[in-house]
Amino acid sequence: MTSQTPTPDRRREARLTVSQQLKGTGLERRLVRLVDLSATGARIEHTDPVSEGLVCDMDLPPALGRGRLKGRVVWTRLQQTFEGDTHRSYQSGLVFLGLTPEQQAKLANALQILKTNE
Repeated sequence: MTSQTPTPDRRREARLTVSQQLKGTGLERRLVRLVDLSATGARIEHTDPVSEGLVCDMDLPPALGRGRLKGRVVWTRLQQTFEGDTHRSYQSGLVFLGLTPEQQAKLANALQILKTNE
């Protein structure tokens, strides 16, 4: 009999700052749910679609030590909804871009916090 190791729950609240250069000036902040975090990127869940290729800043939540990381959306998809359900959610994958040594340290710290809480 083999035992399966449960997948760690890496869900946390995060903020995603999305540049609106294509729709005007300024920045729009969207509340997203951080589903998964790794050394190279993140998977997020959100209520509005975002475009592949979009470059954005993701703020790590306080529970993960705070920090802003720049990323690019590499994929996005609509989550399955049930017939008649008006609630839609999307998931997107981000790849981190050009992290400074300080950002890399903050990310490593966040990953260590997640590992400790497994």
